[in-house]
Amino acid sequence: MEALARGNPKNNRRVFTVSELTKELKSLLELKFPFIWVEGEISNSKSSANGHLYFSLKDEGAVLKAVMFRSFRPNLPFKLEDGLHVLCFGRLSLYEPRGEYQLIVQQVEPIGYGAFRLALEQLQKKLAAEGLLDEARKRPLPFWPRVIGLITSLHGAAIHDFLRVGFFRNPKARVLIYPVRVQGEEAPQEIIEAIHVLSSFSEVEVLVIARGGGSFEDLLPFNHEGLARAIATSPVPVVSAVGHEIDVTICDLVADARAPTPTAAAEMVFPSLNELAYELGLKLRALNRTLREKLLREEQKLNQLKRRLKDPRQKIKESQEKVHLLKRRLDVSFLRRLEDKQNKLFSLIKQLESLSPLAVLARGYSIVRKSSGQVIKEAQEVLPGEELDILLHQGKLRVKVKEVFCE
Repeated sequence: MEALARGNPKNNRRVFTVSELTKELKSLLELKFPFIWVEGEISNSKSSANGHLYFSLKDEGAVLKAVMFRSFRPNLPFKLEDGLHVLCFGRLSLYEPRGEYQLIVQQVEPIGYGAFRLALEQLQKKLAAEGLLDEARKRPLPFWPRVIGLITSLHGAAIHDFLRVGFFRNPKARVLIYPVRVQGEEAPQEIIEAIHVLSSFSEVEVLVIARGGGSFEDLLPFNHEGLARAIATSPVPVVSAVGHEIDVTICDLVADARAPTPTAAAEMVFPSLNELAYELGLKLRALNRTLREKLLREEQKLNQLKRRLKDPRQKIKESQEKVHLLKRRLDVSFLRRLEDKQNKLFSLIKQLESLSPLAVLARGYSIVRKSSGQVIKEAQEVLPGEELDILLHQGKLRVKVKEVFCE
């Protein structure tokens, strides 16, 4: 202990408090690394209630905490997602309450991917997940719109191409024009307002958003999330006619119909009177042909039915003959049955006659009865002196018994 004290004299010590040391390190860190670019992979990204964005940058060997304060978030056109490989620009600092150093980020660039293109891809996935890009959600355009709402710039070829083609196809149509910026930061909000205003008119049946071609950056207003949602919730169908055929924006994907150019949009929403007249003529001729063919088929069916249908008088005659035949059959059947019954009756009469006592009397037999009518079957039933009646085949005898023999 004594040697240790001699090697570390108190008067040579410089003692820091934790706060002092942290402040010193923070100053050195900020002085050494005022502004730097750091490459890494995003992880643990989350947004706080006050709008600050916290995340970590990592590579194979280390992890660096980072924060983007709310005031710098407008500089971030896309959403930070875990796994993104990025370059972050900012300054190093030390968060004194926890003694942790971190990168205060002011700008983020995705590596190998443009920031706006990444933002566009993320927005497209988000809207698709909500069903806003589904074809089943989209509405059909009106066949003959009387009033069309046009949202475009008053300058440029888009408005002239649309009106020239539209009025050539249907001179009687009406177009309500709402002029807007179609480029720059203020363009999305102006287009959103135009959608709300024009769709509030009950006579407007379809909206067209039009602008000519341009670079990816020129068309950024048409990749705005708020504009996409305004199109999706519009009470009337919306046609997107933005850029050239090769340009595809979020506005195109959400709209009820997409036209590659303003000229194509005019052809889509303005029915051509000449073309309609030509189509109507074709349909009328086809209808006449169909009716004639149907009439011919029905006439052939009628003739077939006529041939199958006999003269009613002939049918009545045939029915009468059938009735007469049935009557004759019934009469014959009745007579046969009557004859059978008579034959059976005669047979029964003969059987009955053969069994009758009268038939027995006819063969020479007689019936002996007492005066009371009792038939005498045995001699012992009679007493001498008793009177008896003897019934013969013809006539009757009354006799008096003289003597009875019971042997």
